[in-house]
Amino acid sequence: MKKIAILLCLAALSLSLLFSQRIGGTIPETLISLELIEKIMNEVSGDLALQNEIFLAGVNRNRLPEEYLRGPFEADFILKKLKEYGISDSEIIDLPTKKKTTWDAEMGELWTVEPEKMKIADLKEIAASLCEGSATSDATAELVYVGPGSLESCYKGKNVKGKIVLVNSYPEGARRLAVEKYGALGIVAYSSSHPEFDPNEVGWGGIGSGEKEKKSFAFMISTRKGEELRDLMERGVKIVVRAVCKAQMVPFKEQMVSGLLQGKDYPQEELVFTAHLFEGFDKQGANDDVSGCVVILETARAIKKLMDEGGIPALKRSIRFLFVPEISGTSAYLKKYPEIAKRFFANINEDMVGEALIKNNAYLSLVSTPYSLPSYLNDVMASFVEWMGKTQRLSFEYGGVILPIVSPTGTRDPFYCAVDPYSGGSDHVVFVDGSVRVPAVMLLVWPDMWYHSSGDTPDKSDSTQLKRVGFISTAAALFLANAGPQETEIMMAVTSARSLARLGQDGYKAERTILGAKKENLHTVYREARNVVNQAFLRENAALSSIRFFIKSEATLENSLKMRLKRLDDLNPVSLVEIEDVYNSRCQKEGLKPQAPSLTKEEIRLSGLIPVRTSKMGDVMSFWEMREKNKKTKYREPMAIAMAQFELRNFIDGKRSVLDIRNATSAEHVPLSLKDVEDYMNYLESLGQIEIKKR
Repeated sequence: MKKIAILLCLAALSLSLLFSQRIGGTIPETLISLELIEKIMNEVSGDLALQNEIFLAGVNRNRLPEEYLRGPFEADFILKKLKEYGISDSEIIDLPTKKKTTWDAEMGELWTVEPEKMKIADLKEIAASLCEGSATSDATAELVYVGPGSLESCYKGKNVKGKIVLVNSYPEGARRLAVEKYGALGIVAYSSSHPEFDPNEVGWGGIGSGEKEKKSFAFMISTRKGEELRDLMERGVKIVVRAVCKAQMVPFKEQMVSGLLQGKDYPQEELVFTAHLFEGFDKQGANDDVSGCVVILETARAIKKLMDEGGIPALKRSIRFLFVPEISGTSAYLKKYPEIAKRFFANINEDMVGEALIKNNAYLSLVSTPYSLPSYLNDVMASFVEWMGKTQRLSFEYGGVILPIVSPTGTRDPFYCAVDPYSGGSDHVVFVDGSVRVPAVMLLVWPDMWYHSSGDTPDKSDSTQLKRVGFISTAAALFLANAGPQETEIMMAVTSARSLARLGQDGYKAERTILGAKKENLHTVYREARNVVNQAFLRENAALSSIRFFIKSEATLENSLKMRLKRLDDLNPVSLVEIEDVYNSRCQKEGLKPQAPSLTKEEIRLSGLIPVRTSKMGDVMSFWEMREKNKKTKYREPMAIAMAQFELRNFIDGKRSVLDIRNATSAEHVPLSLKDVEDYMNYLESLGQIEIKKR
């Protein structure tokens, strides 16, 4: 027994020495201490997160009608877990909704009647089989293949009246023609995110069911089954199907869950995590987005446990965790609790973060804030994400994985990651919208081979991936919530360093546009290249300035920040000279006389017009509603404006002129026409969303 005890002690000592050796010489530095790294990696559990994901989304299921009335199962589960983890300041919140009822499916079956009787789809087996919006129906009719069904050409030479159409796309586009115009009874559709990867996945779909629309139904089937039916019809086989479904509109509660870890020094300053529990009631997904929910739940558990056991000090700032209906729930929460919304200083949104990377052909994306809201947050999060990428790959220098952060039941996949520019599509859009202006980033695994399909189940998730994202979330939360003078200095250093890298990339972009310009466009391209450089320096100045939030009244830190900002500003003219040199060289080569940049009459005029927001502009939900209204008005924005609309709105701050807004958005997207931008501003003014004032 003594020998065994000695061997165990020696083994423990060896592991300790090995870890300390790694700590001392090999592990790349990040923003937190190596001691804290060890504590977090030993506490955050990917297996607990995966267990919670399985409990929440082990299967896609059809909800019982009473669940809509008492509140969804998921909200109750999250609340109980928060309480179990000791987060007593947690609650289920009823959210206001415009609708009083929601669609509920009771049953849905699709059969072939001819040439043989065979069940094709059943709601009880695959919840995605019956599309949201389907009306109670019992129809037996011939099946007719019409391709995607969303174009008039799909119906040329085909009679679909009184029949059921098969389409190789999502059903709503086909319904508008097949049902509304040509008299079809309903739709059978096959389409999913990656049928080439998994031909058996059934995509989630929906159809219009408004009062003015014909009552109809739509079933979703797999690509494999859809192609089998199509091939039979192309061989001349007549197929008759029977579609039977029962659905109803039921009263419902829209709920979310909130949990709070209270800070001691600055409790009114809150870092907020978001992940969506719901994306409509019928669609459910383990990765999208129960994975995000269980990771922020695990983040809350780990921080609370580390504090309770004395492993970390009490939080200086508060951390709030919101489990919401996607986007609409976050927007409703901010409107319901405006006093809480004012406390938020940063948002970390997690959407589809748990997939096994190799199995899913994917990487972890850090989606940055848009140019309209530069922030230290991008650089803090990028530091942790890239650190994870460096430490979880085989290192030639070390001869193995530098510091394995893995779960007992998980993979040993490398941590593929990237820092990506802003894109929307999840709850972070609510925060970065110009009406809120809270810096927000998103963690996202992409691509998702089972996105919005029946295949989105926990078997695609990886407890190692969940642990790693949980580590990043916990490390970032503790760094930001506890940031004092030392952490502020680190933030200034990392933001300054990464600013220089971004400025270098923007300078390269500007040079490439000049070098690639056609002779007849060279002078115009030079102006746009200068704009790219100037806007880059404005952006980086704002990103570095955002650190003032943490400085408080520290004069030394403020002086340090001012010196950094001055050095940054001093680089701007140097960069412009470099661009000018490239331009002059091109002009000489092309036999052109260089033109000194100056404002045109039109630019001078637009520099004197200042768009100012009104209360009618609203938030991101109002923006989407406006886009729907655009389809019914005579205003048709050019494609470039359509792509840049979100940022055009966000740059409206009552200080920037129309020219300023045009220039800022052009640097982020593509060069925009001055006239198109002015037309868009005039359109917003016609809607009462802004007032255009003269400077």
